[in-house]
Formats: sequence, C-alpha cells, structure tokens
Amino acid sequence: MTTIKTIMLGVGAIALWGASGLSAQTKATATIPFEFTVQNTTLPAGDYALSTSSVAHDFMTIRNAETSKAIMVLADSSASGYRGPQDKSVIVFHRIGDHYFLADVKTDAVCGRVPASKLERELEVGGQRMAAVVIPALSAR
Repeated sequence: MTTIKTIMLGVGAIALWGASGLSAQTKATATIPFEFTVQNTTLPAGDYALSTSSVAHDFMTIRNAETSKAIMVLADSSASGYRGPQDKSVIVFHRIGDHYFLADVKTDAVCGRVPASKLERELEVGGQRMAAVVIPALSAR
C-alpha cells in the first residue's frame, strides 16, 4: 500500500513539474533605454526578459539580462490597455516628468497591464502631464 502511494505521489509531482516548466517557456525581450519603476521598485536601463510566471498568467517576471536580478509583479493579462496596432509587440511606459513607469506589455508570449505605483498616482494627482512611451519587444517561445 505504501509503495502505491509513493508511486502516485511521484507521478503527480512529475506532472506538476512538467506543467510548470511549460508555462515558463514563453517570454518577451526588450532593450529599455531608461531607468524605470515597476510598482515600488526602480530598475536600471538595459536588456530585459519578461515572462509569465503562473498557469493563470497574471504574474509577470521581469529579469535584467546583465545582472540576472528579477522582480515578480501582478499583471492582469485580461486587461491590456494598449490601443495600438494589434500585430505589434510592445512594452508601454507612462512618462511623468523624468520618471518612467511600466504600464503595459502586449506580445504574443507575454501580455498584461501593471497597476500604477503609489509614486505614479501621486505625480498624476499633482497635475504633472503623462505621456506614453512605446518600446518594441521580441517574443520568443
């Protein structure tokens, strides 16, 4: 009886491990030419890989290619705010003054809208003008 339970647990673990590996294989890459903020974390300019981190695809991992440092953020994949051509793979930032905030990712591999950070909301309320900055992205599977 113990052997059957062990085998069943092993098969279940292998199935879960395989499924999690499949969901992490899609990513988008981009070169971000400026320092930017994601939620409450400021990231340096550089090359980045963005990937979905869950089966529900509502968690996005943003990894700096040079330093390998990563941040995981909640990004609603069903609420993309990008209104440009649908065949474009882009990363959208909000620029307020000299601050850039990650707002939206729209690629074949990764898609999601990042909620505004506290600083972004404060700058908007303060009356500073906001502009959208669109960076091209590459999707990879």
